[in-house]
Amino acid sequence: MRNYMQTLLGTVKFSRSPLINGHPLIVSREVEYAENGAGVYTGSVTVPAGATVLDIQLRSTVLWAAATSAVMKVGDAADDDGWYTGVNLKATDLLVGEVIRFASPGGKEGAYLVTASGLLNTSYSGAARVISGVITSVGAGTAGRTRMLVTYALPHPFGAVQATKA
Repeated sequence: MRNYMQTLLGTVKFSRSPLINGHPLIVSREVEYAENGAGVYTGSVTVPAGATVLDIQLRSTVLWAAATSAVMKVGDAADDDGWYTGVNLKATDLLVGEVIRFASPGGKEGAYLVTASGLLNTSYSGAARVISGVITSVGAGTAGRTRMLVTYALPHPFGAVQATKA
């Protein structure tokens, strides 16, 4: 079996995603949003049935320049802002170089990220689903750039390991 990790001075570094029969177990899909005037920008990632969402990261590379507002939400068909809600892309919530993610949602967590109790809701789904990031921009602007990275683990192709009863 091929070794997909290399150790360098005590630090583990992945050289590539682990593969089983040529298929990756962890997948990341990225959507790039480029401001081009007022309107609604939608980017989506389809997560296959049986996959577990590990993280959704939002990253700003250029602040949005919309005259009035540029706000982002991330969710699915059941709750359009279930992951993140009301993220101001012009300032304060997501500055250039910052990342909003499950471990640090910046106060913008939706209903799926129940941080007070430490629970993460709906990360697993037996059915395929579409995770969508929607930006509503009000007023002209053409500078903004935002990236959404959805990372999920696929079910093992040989099935789950079954627990035993002692």
